[in-house]
Amino acid sequence: MKYRKVCIVGPGAIGGMMAVMLSRAGVEVSALARKTKSDAINEKGIHLLFEGQMLNARIKAAADPAALGPQDLLVVTLKSNALPAVAASLAPLCTPTTPIVFAMNGVPWWFFDGFGGTAAGSPLKSLDTDGGVRRAIPTERVIWGVINNSVHENPDGTLEHTNAQHIALGRPNDDPAGLEEVAAVFRPGGYKTVISPNIRKDLWVKLMINITMNPISALTYGTVKDLLEEPLVMEGVRAVAAEAQAVALKLGLDVPPAPLDKMRPAPVKTSMLQDLERGRPLELASIVEAVVEIAERIAVPMPQTRTLLGMMRLRSKTAGLV
Repeated sequence: MKYRKVCIVGPGAIGGMMAVMLSRAGVEVSALARKTKSDAINEKGIHLLFEGQMLNARIKAAADPAALGPQDLLVVTLKSNALPAVAASLAPLCTPTTPIVFAMNGVPWWFFDGFGGTAAGSPLKSLDTDGGVRRAIPTERVIWGVINNSVHENPDGTLEHTNAQHIALGRPNDDPAGLEEVAAVFRPGGYKTVISPNIRKDLWVKLMINITMNPISALTYGTVKDLLEEPLVMEGVRAVAAEAQAVALKLGLDVPPAPLDKMRPAPVKTSMLQDLERGRPLELASIVEAVVEIAERIAVPMPQTRTLLGMMRLRSKTAGLV
């Protein structure tokens, strides 16, 4: 294995599970987290309920990147709205050749790099207002990971895996060179890892679920099962998903309709609903705002999505999250 020293940046539910699974597979794992989180990890480790077993990993965690030092590989599992504040602090974790895997939701800040026709090269202000992320993270370092992995944090701080363990890896230029060596880090930890020939297409397929189920669950306080079983709600879900598909098709991404009929009606809460209940900022920028920004740039109407975005901005405001 080429990359043996791996740092998880933002060990929440997804990153925390990854830390446990990779550590158990023999990777030297560390974690960069806020001080309260890093102190808790150093004291107790990370506990994960996985397939009926409680697993534990004792890893080194720190709030100061300099305390961890240069890594072979970074895996960023932050919520997308936290990245602008963290991007500039990643430098002490990197050597000149350290790749950075981003296992995050939604549209990335580099979306129009070398792509998008007349929109190619244009920034997405909703994601990187002042260009700080782009300056801190060279696009050639970026590996995007479209992750399907359902994990939630229980009230006692333990993590619980409920469904899926899949990652698709790709670069902004879709060059697969070196990605098999990165995939070799995740596979021993049980992650079904594939190399994507078109990472924008893959991230957009997942986005069509996130842009619908996440905000609508936060508005209604409904679980995935609740939403799937209410026909009138599903009319709205399908309308927003269809608008997101129209944007992708206009960009030349041949994405199929959102696989809503294949979703399992599980009584689980989406990540956005969990964040709302815990008083955490919502991932609106990468999941909804960036899609609306892209649609405006390429002249695709999104009336249903714009209304949903307005309601979610108000939901954040009334919940005291902005």
